[in-house]
Amino acid sequence: MKHFLVIALLLVSYIFAGENAQLDRINSHILIEDFSSALDDAKSSFDKYGASNKLKFKYIECLALNGEELKAIKELKNLNEDDYKNLNFDTIENISWAILNKASKSTQYTTRLTTLIGVHLTQDVRAIKILNNSMKDSNAIIRSVALQLSSSYMDKPLKEMVNNLFLNEKLWLVRLEVIKAIGKMKVFERKNELKEIIADEKATFEEKEVAMSSLVNIMEDIDFEEIKSLSNSKKAGLRKLSCDLTSYFDVKEAKDLIIKLTEDPISDVRISALNAISLNFLNEIKDKDLKNLLLKAVDDPSPEVCITASYIAILKNYSFGEKKLRKYFYDQDVDNARFAAAVLGKLSNKCLRLKKTVLNKHPDIFVKANIAIGLIGERKLVKEATDTLFTFLKYDDKLMWENRKNPLFEVLYPSYIRHVDQMPRYPEAIDKMTRLQLLSMLAVVEDPRAIEAIKSFLKQKGWGITGFASATLLKEGDEEALNIIKELLDEKESDVKVQAALVLALFGKDPSVISTLEKAYIDADYNMKIQILEAIGHIGSKKSIKFLINTLDEPYQNLRVVSASSMIRCLNS
Repeated sequence: MKHFLVIALLLVSYIFAGENAQLDRINSHILIEDFSSALDDAKSSFDKYGASNKLKFKYIECLALNGEELKAIKELKNLNEDDYKNLNFDTIENISWAILNKASKSTQYTTRLTTLIGVHLTQDVRAIKILNNSMKDSNAIIRSVALQLSSSYMDKPLKEMVNNLFLNEKLWLVRLEVIKAIGKMKVFERKNELKEIIADEKATFEEKEVAMSSLVNIMEDIDFEEIKSLSNSKKAGLRKLSCDLTSYFDVKEAKDLIIKLTEDPISDVRISALNAISLNFLNEIKDKDLKNLLLKAVDDPSPEVCITASYIAILKNYSFGEKKLRKYFYDQDVDNARFAAAVLGKLSNKCLRLKKTVLNKHPDIFVKANIAIGLIGERKLVKEATDTLFTFLKYDDKLMWENRKNPLFEVLYPSYIRHVDQMPRYPEAIDKMTRLQLLSMLAVVEDPRAIEAIKSFLKQKGWGITGFASATLLKEGDEEALNIIKELLDEKESDVKVQAALVLALFGKDPSVISTLEKAYIDADYNMKIQILEAIGHIGSKKSIKFLINTLDEPYQNLRVVSASSMIRCLNS
């Protein structure tokens, strides 16, 4: 009997040793990307050692790596409950990455684009190779999106690719994204080239603005001498840059240089100089000198300069500030009135009588709405302000925020955003996000009409923000506003309930909406399925893993891609 036990133990040891050796062999094939040999060894291991859990999971993984992901998922779904208990998350993650890797090489542009967005959202080291390859894609839109998404990573291979594209990319739209990425990824060696773009008279306005922003991002510090050199440049772009860098790094020694630049011949430079004063030198300049400076600036030929100077004068309680700002509400150019309204709205606890007058009597709804937003922020004239916003939200055309007159002030404005190929329904996405922000403001001040307004908003078809938008635009929602939306999960109308769940998932990462989304997925159309899968990935809960396993074999490749991306995010949560 003793001999029998010894032989049995030796036999078991041999089997386990052999199985482990075979697993090591399969993993070695995978490491060198010899996937066909890995699959052959996995199959032969079944005959030799039987289908243990480890070998079964490895076989499923090898199927996916060989492009047989549908067969792999079928095997995965055939596992019994005991198998599921022992299922290694690494196996599911590797299958998900196999789906994404295969899709990244698709001949279909939309599939490559969906995959690119999906791998970025994982924030996983394995995304780097696909992002890197996408920056070399033959399609300019793919290259453009890859650059935007890669800039959130700081990995050396991606930096090197961006650096290379800075020298070689010729297409203007893609080149703009390269310049942006240089700044976001802090590619320091391109500092001088960025200055050259800013100073180049042949460079477009957009190139100069992007280069300026990137240069500010790149620089970790700046000394006074460099600020002085830039401020004395013959190039307006570099003089403007000296103001922006002074503000960003709070260079107190540059005060006199900034004062001098308030009289620069170029209005954009004068605006940047005034911004630097409002941000850094408001209490550093002698009161008499500042008053004289502003008295001259409020009569500037440029309305943008006048309005900015009036803003500073009101901050300092100079009586002429409000008087000068008031005249722009009766300007023939309604753009100036809208900008003036946004500036006035930023002046908390100032000019309340003027705000009330404009709110009640101005003929332009955008002027009134910009004033109302400021009043809600400072909790003044709340009833009048919320009434104004509710009326404004009936405006039929698309909305947006813009800051082209002065980057310090966002103005609520009729949308002039054009369609872009890399984001379906981009103007609609911006409009919906803008409206949701306005509704959030109303919810925060607990206006009793907010619930019905939000409900009506959520009933609208096609409002969902998907793909590239969710990757690059979404911000976490205001907690109080999200609590209002959460109440709509109890609505009987399924459309309202599902849209509320999507908002709470995408803006608040609320795990309580997972069951609502999973139930809605069954009867949803293709586009809604995409939105639901993205929302579940955005929440990133391990509770969703079993549900996502069942969606990995959808008949549409794009659905499998989004499901795989969301799976990885849930596994890594």
